[in-house]
Amino acid sequence: MVSMEATASIDKYEHTASDVMYVVNNIPGPGVDVADFEAEYVVGCSCMVKCDNCSCTRGSANYFNARIVDEKLAGPVFECNSHCKCGPNCGNRLVQNGPLNCLIVKEVAGKGLGLFTTRLIKKGQFICEYAGEVIGSQEAQRRIEANKRHNMMNYVLVVREHIGDHVIVTCIDPKYFGNIGRYANHSCDPKSNLVPVRVEGIVPRLGLFASRDIKSGEEVTFDYADGAMANSVHYLSDTPCLCGSNNCFNYLPHNRI
Repeated sequence: MVSMEATASIDKYEHTASDVMYVVNNIPGPGVDVADFEAEYVVGCSCMVKCDNCSCTRGSANYFNARIVDEKLAGPVFECNSHCKCGPNCGNRLVQNGPLNCLIVKEVAGKGLGLFTTRLIKKGQFICEYAGEVIGSQEAQRRIEANKRHNMMNYVLVVREHIGDHVIVTCIDPKYFGNIGRYANHSCDPKSNLVPVRVEGIVPRLGLFASRDIKSGEEVTFDYADGAMANSVHYLSDTPCLCGSNNCFNYLPHNRI
């Protein structure tokens, strides 16, 4: 993979493995209602200059200087869409512009492939999506169990959003259909945050945002556990964690369905 400038652009990455198809955005998989997946917002904001207090930003800016605002890390984040009156240069359009193009994939001792940056990524910058097949909960459970049974790498990510009294569960598997984000490894001391971001409709895009400055040559990692699982021995799997951080829990998080 060729190193490029560290600015967001259209996704031009590809996979070297022949058994993985590159997808720029999520695609519907088993257990997902295709109509719901393809449903798009039919209205947008009426902002003409700046979007920081409108229906899309929910009262306060999501991003400042192309970096996510700390208060929005817990989500949900809504970006402007094709029905908004603001233009493509609106500051509330970030994830939809594609990943940073300074990312490379290379071998990590003892862990297989990992995602690295060839340039400095500043805290709060959007790095890339974790995109793949959006699947239903039962299908996610079936795949997780099959991966464990056959001692295969598990890519299924289960994300829970707690919105009021509701819990929204999104399951994404980039094993065979995925983007550059599929190579980001878990760490108990991650360098990025996973944030659900909605652009076109109700199905979120899972965006990785730098949780601190990531230096050139460093690996891009995130915590596979959501907020309900993090730092809890009750939600650890029996798969050894190889992140090597000082606060490592020794085992990977358990993808609770």
